[in-house]
Amino acid sequence: MQATRLLHNICCALLLVVAGNVWAQAPSKTIRWIVPFPPGGITDVLARLISVRLQPLLGQTIVVENRAGAGGMIAAGVVAKGPADGSMLLIAGQIIPTAPSLYRNLPFDPLRDLAPVAQVGAAAQVLVVAPNHAAKSVKDLVQMARRSPGKLNYASTGNGSVLQLSAEMFKIETKTFILQIPYRGSPEAVTAVMTGEVDFLFDNMVASLPQIKGGKLRALAVTSRQRDPAIPNVPTMVESGFPEFVLATWNGVWTTGGTPSPVVARLETELRKVIAMPEVVASINKTGVKVTNLGSRELAKIIQDEAAHWAGVLKYAGVKPQ
Repeated sequence: MQATRLLHNICCALLLVVAGNVWAQAPSKTIRWIVPFPPGGITDVLARLISVRLQPLLGQTIVVENRAGAGGMIAAGVVAKGPADGSMLLIAGQIIPTAPSLYRNLPFDPLRDLAPVAQVGAAAQVLVVAPNHAAKSVKDLVQMARRSPGKLNYASTGNGSVLQLSAEMFKIETKTFILQIPYRGSPEAVTAVMTGEVDFLFDNMVASLPQIKGGKLRALAVTSRQRDPAIPNVPTMVESGFPEFVLATWNGVWTTGGTPSPVVARLETELRKVIAMPEVVASINKTGVKVTNLGSRELAKIIQDEAAHWAGVLKYAGVKPQ
């Protein structure tokens, strides 16, 4: 009888330990989800769309905060310096792997002080010119650039922006010299191309698609490996003669570096459940972003590879850390 009672007590104690461990795998307070851009953009839309469905799975309130500025480093810093308990999330993309090549004296290390959780989705870039531009194809644009080095220019949103990275990668692949004209934001850059103020732009497919379909921009190529169903008549950069030119703008989710592995694992598991929900997939796809739903290890590998890749591109472009 005593042995039975002892066994019962041991089992109860073990159950309490297991229950405590399971509870500990989730953050214990309201989660702050930091977005590095103003409200209304694709990154902000994704955070709000996902957070609504993530809350009941975690059993916690998620508050989305927009902390724009400094190329995304203000938002990244808030999460990097937050409590290492999973109570803070960051949604961002290439700003994280490119940060070491762009900023010399950050008060945190984006690659060390942020813990990857999952990649949400990605969108191809599209190379666009004005409808009346002389270049009717990528081949035309390359020939023009080679005939008159430094005469052509491209629009960007500044050093380290995906718009600049794509164009500088284009220069490397085509062995051309083309000037950068930076603008304050993507809308201004797109307008500059439409009016002929600059020659071309590599823009996010999501942002440029309405202008392409409306005849205000002409698409020369997309940067995905396959053609995009939204503009099936537009070739890929691969088809245009550049087999290595495949890239996308992506969004991943991070939490604070040093957060215990079980907490990160719980966040990853529940986040990926949300991203796999049919209604969420449909909503994300409507924005032009393709759901990727990659885990923390896969995102960590992407970050590592892209940090090295973009460091080379930025060095080629002559961009020095500030």
